[in-house]
Amino acid sequence: MCGICAIFHADAVETEDSIQKMVAVLRHRGPDATGIRTFLKGGLGHTRLRIIDLQSGDQPMEDPTGRYWITFNGEIYNYRRIRAELALLGHTFRTQSDTEVILASYAQWGRSCLDRFRGMFAFVIWDSRDHTVFAARDLFGEKPLYFGAERQNTLLVASEIKALIASGRIETHLDYTSVDAYLAFGYVPPDRTIYANIHTLPPGHWLFWDGEKTTIACYWRPSLNTKQRTLNAAAEEMDELLRQAVKRQMIADVPIGAFLSGGLDSSTVVALMSSWAGGSVKTFSVGFGDSIDELPYARSVSRKYATEHFEMDLGEPDVGRMLERMAQVYDEPFADTSNIPTYLISQFAREHVKVVLSGDGADELLGGYGWYIPLVRSETAKSSLVKWILYRSLSRLLRPQRDELHLNSMALGLSARWPDMWTRNIMCHMQMRPVTRRRLWKDRWDGVASYYPGDYFQPAREVLGMNRAFAYDLSSYLPGDILVKVDRASMAHGLETRTPFLDRDFVEFALSLPASLKATSDQTKVLLRHVYERLWPETVQKRGKQGFGSPIDRWLTRPDVQELAREITGNGTRLKTLLPGVTTFPEKDAYTAWIILVLGLWLEKNQVKV
Repeated sequence: MCGICAIFHADAVETEDSIQKMVAVLRHRGPDATGIRTFLKGGLGHTRLRIIDLQSGDQPMEDPTGRYWITFNGEIYNYRRIRAELALLGHTFRTQSDTEVILASYAQWGRSCLDRFRGMFAFVIWDSRDHTVFAARDLFGEKPLYFGAERQNTLLVASEIKALIASGRIETHLDYTSVDAYLAFGYVPPDRTIYANIHTLPPGHWLFWDGEKTTIACYWRPSLNTKQRTLNAAAEEMDELLRQAVKRQMIADVPIGAFLSGGLDSSTVVALMSSWAGGSVKTFSVGFGDSIDELPYARSVSRKYATEHFEMDLGEPDVGRMLERMAQVYDEPFADTSNIPTYLISQFAREHVKVVLSGDGADELLGGYGWYIPLVRSETAKSSLVKWILYRSLSRLLRPQRDELHLNSMALGLSARWPDMWTRNIMCHMQMRPVTRRRLWKDRWDGVASYYPGDYFQPAREVLGMNRAFAYDLSSYLPGDILVKVDRASMAHGLETRTPFLDRDFVEFALSLPASLKATSDQTKVLLRHVYERLWPETVQKRGKQGFGSPIDRWLTRPDVQELAREITGNGTRLKTLLPGVTTFPEKDAYTAWIILVLGLWLEKNQVKV
């Protein structure tokens, strides 16, 4: 796990000073070593977190011929098998690293090498003979990759936006449609950035630059091609593939551990790690005192599997200070409140290990979110707006039956207003509807292209029912929110996070499952529960979905947060200039208030021109 950067020109231009600056701001991603290699027409930079081949895997790295050079961020978990195959084809190796295997794979198979990799990755390869660049990113974008140009016939690439800006070669311009997208969802969608002139290489895509033009193409995308399976047949295949994924991702030459929330996903990962580990697995958990306390659930899993358990109770963290810190860690406004506990537990875990496994990806692949239940019910709900309003009113009045009525009310509302399941799921995610955003933009609204997810997120026509809902979460929420949150929070401390549920072999199996084995009208994660319930302590079996959230309502009333809000909402502030309709704080809705607060702090901390 590392930080990477590169600059290339069609003609000879000095780049070393700019790359030095880019490497400096990426040092948190790779505190163990740095490297720079410059060429007549550009250069590569690298900051390394040593995980595999501690002695000889430093970068940038060249292949034996000297033609290809690489800077690479991530891990290829099946690199030893690929290396053995390449050795039979005549390739020789000087290191024990997965980096060298990527170079040899590209030399042997070209772009098709991407289909052989099982791992998380973002890399840039320079062809010093043809003066071309090939870059690629993993399936869901676990590892980030951004690019831009200071002028025609140039290319700058980096792991984080702050490195592109630090080069001194790109003057940023705010993208107002991306701001509107952030207001709608609380994160910038994964096919765009907050800046008009800085771009992200989307997950599952490669980039090729020939000195004049940049070509981008998709080599993989989530394809929900359902196959009929019996419950028992699916259970057997799932167990085999997930065990294989966990085993693969435990490869390291440094200490390794796991995040343990005591939820179904992390508990499953820890249970499977324990079956492969030579000793006790190190586990890490976090709590918020009396407000959100996951620690008892995590302890029960730890006891069952005799893990070496570390926990921290945050109580009430210094929220104001953490909000300001998040505005620097995240290069774009990012309103997922769980980034604060993720940042703090990563800092805590890094004192003991360099690598942790997590349960991320299971909710999107296996039907784990609470909003899937009303979405399933909406498939058969016969509704009218009048009936929906009646149910919604009853759910507020009849407290003992409120949960069930609330679910039915949601299902009826979704059914009455939006016929397409893809649209219904988008509306479940949307934090600010257009009418609210229009109020914030005020007289600037006419100059803003209102955001709505476009073709990039659309599933194929043959994808039907709940699979249309899953498709949106896999293409937007997972890469745009969940994986961004974890990468930036963990890499701020030089901690590598791995996600066994996103192993390609397991992913393609999960995508083929019937929707009924994921979520039904009254249960989430149907197949996961069937396969692994026996591995969970009884307290975890009975536990409902909680998530890694934060007590946001209380946080917003803190004096330090209120003071920050006053500072960023006054006349003449960047937030007020950008969104003239921002008036009082907090807004009635807590998450709306949080989104606005995070945006205002980000604008000020990053000195963004509006």
